[in-house]
Amino acid sequence: MSQGNSSFAEYLDDLPLLHTWDNGATWNTGGFSRAHLRQLHEYLSDNVGVHPAIIETGAGNSTLTFLHLAPRRLVAIAPAADLRDRILAYCADAGIDTSALEYRVERSEIALPTLAFADERFDVALIDGGHGWPTVFVDFCYINMMMRRGGLILVDDLQIHSVAELARLLEQQPNFDLALDLGKLQIWQKQYDQPFLPEHSKQPYILSKTKRRRGA
Repeated sequence: MSQGNSSFAEYLDDLPLLHTWDNGATWNTGGFSRAHLRQLHEYLSDNVGVHPAIIETGAGNSTLTFLHLAPRRLVAIAPAADLRDRILAYCADAGIDTSALEYRVERSEIALPTLAFADERFDVALIDGGHGWPTVFVDFCYINMMMRRGGLILVDDLQIHSVAELARLLEQQPNFDLALDLGKLQIWQKQYDQPFLPEHSKQPYILSKTKRRRGA
């Protein structure tokens, strides 16, 4: 499945500095540590079939980690052409095959609706794009539509309230099983075929919060 444990290990030993949030004054590897990327790669290598279809909101070292799984398709959505160029340049230097990569320089709210109504269903999805309201739940809504039964939804940055709310919803929602908890990142396995969550009357988290709000 992967391009080789040795090449991935070499990649982990020297993660590329793909991100800057101060106009280039400083550079960093992004939100995933080496330990997170190692655990993520190991788990997906062991639990996802050969050449998976993967989609992610956000991009960076997660994209490179996914490419080491030799996916048949990898859709990365981020409104940053310069980040795309750095990822592609690194892959060219490192000899990483990018033929499966579709990098969409768009906000996820724009890119996901078109993808959601195509025929492709994905094996793995990472929600790690915009972290404000309503983007987190917009991403989840469309990604949930695209996930096959048994697919894995990765939710990153649970230290942020908006993302934690999604995790709290999934904790109580039938047909979503917590497969792996890495602290800031959780992996949820979807156990049903429906593209949408049921109405609020069948969402335990919404019911419990509504009851509490009413003081019942």
